[in-house]
Amino acid sequence: MRATKLIVVLAVALLSLPGLAWAATPDSRRLEGRLPDDAPVVSLAQPRGTVLDALSAIAKQTGWSLVVTAPESATTRPLTIQVSKRPAGEVLDLVLEAGSLRAAFADGVLRVRSDDTAKSADSWRERRRERRGRHGSERVVFGRSLTIGADETVDKAVAIGGSVTVAGHVRYDAVAIGGSVTLLPGASVGGDSVAIGGAVSVAEGATLEGDNVSLGGAIPTTVGSMTRWVVGGPHMFSMFRFASRLTRAVLLLVIAVLIAVAFPGALTRIGAYLVNRPGLSALGGVAILLGFVPLCVLLAVTIIGIPLIPVAVLLLVALLLFGFTVSAAWLGERLPFLQEKTPVKTVALGAVVFVLVGLIPWIGTAALALAAALAAGATLLSRFGRTQAVDITGVG
Repeated sequence: MRATKLIVVLAVALLSLPGLAWAATPDSRRLEGRLPDDAPVVSLAQPRGTVLDALSAIAKQTGWSLVVTAPESATTRPLTIQVSKRPAGEVLDLVLEAGSLRAAFADGVLRVRSDDTAKSADSWRERRRERRGRHGSERVVFGRSLTIGADETVDKAVAIGGSVTVAGHVRYDAVAIGGSVTLLPGASVGGDSVAIGGAVSVAEGATLEGDNVSLGGAIPTTVGSMTRWVVGGPHMFSMFRFASRLTRAVLLLVIAVLIAVAFPGALTRIGAYLVNRPGLSALGGVAILLGFVPLCVLLAVTIIGIPLIPVAVLLLVALLLFGFTVSAAWLGERLPFLQEKTPVKTVALGAVVFVLVGLIPWIGTAALALAAALAAGATLLSRFGRTQAVDITGVG
């Protein structure tokens, strides 16, 4: 009980934090100083206008004096705003943010200036971009071509799966794997220019201080084309998706065969239960899929049930794996490819068919899940083959 009370208190405290933070800072984060406690509510209906127009309207409705020292580029920004009877501080914060401005309030005077923090941050980002993009650093790209502009200076230019075009300056090497290296008039490369799967071309007026290395024969060109195909475009992602499906399918095949070797009798009894009671087995499979999450939630709300959640997860995995194996055995029994049918052979044959189906995008995953869930219901209801179903079709 004490633990329940503690959880409730913590939840209430967490929910109260935003309100406490707002109460602690009643004025806007862009405003220095505290607005009067009797500051009126304001309304703005400005379909067309500027930031300065909105500030003037706020000052007029509140009776404050307004002093603006921000640059014209900030105060003349277009602003469309529509608010009705909102606190002056809230509306002021919206307008200041729209113009990247800050304000100070004292003795009835609202002084508006530019946001030095934002300006310094933008200036820092611009300097950093300038340092990295135009004056030094290595430029390396994958699956696309790289162009060094006429006003850029970099240490190295490397394109893997693309070409390199230099109009500016490269202090050291320019390398293209799966493409060509082109030096335009006025370009300079202080090191070597290397093209694997392409050619190095140096235009008149360009400077290449190092070696010109071109490997553009039949084999390197083929390698370069394969590099572009693998590294760039959607092919790479398609290959990864296919490899993932193939790995999953092969893993299911191996696990199914191992289960068949270890539990041949249990698989036979579960398969008989599935054949004799298919409707009940299907209902059990649906109950497993739909009831697992509520079961975990129910266990999570009790201290005793929390350690049982991993057990429930392992049970679900075991049910689905056994279900897949039983479905594979059922399918293998009905395929006319085996003269001598044993549990291991039928499981292996059925699992191979499921593996091939599982490689089909979308449909394969749904088919595997359906086959595993249907037989998982029979596995659960038969208690992993301990309970046998009675065939009542001939009873009358």
